[in-house]
Amino acid sequence: MHRRHAVFIAALPALALAGAAQALDEPSDAEATAAYRPIARSQGDSGQEALTLRIKSCARPAGRPGVLCVTAVRPGPDAPEHEVTVYFARGPDSAWVAEAK
Repeated sequence: MHRRHAVFIAALPALALAGAAQALDEPSDAEATAAYRPIARSQGDSGQEALTLRIKSCARPAGRPGVLCVTAVRPGPDAPEHEVTVYFARGPDSAWVAEAK
């Protein structure tokens, strides 16, 4: 095997990881919170302005655009966090929209 082939083959895992990291578009915590608040509002949560979301992990869902994320939802500053799986996708205006699972 030629040396340049060996170097390229050795670099493949790193290239694959770099490509995967760049390819996954996910919302920031602030974007996720803004996208999730209408869901809380529709469920009758009157204190949804104090609600915050923290992205824990995201993955590409099968068969649809966007990302499926495990989030930590905190209904208010003194409330405990609870895990919620949320689907996020970019809307027509490029802003994130959320769908609770």
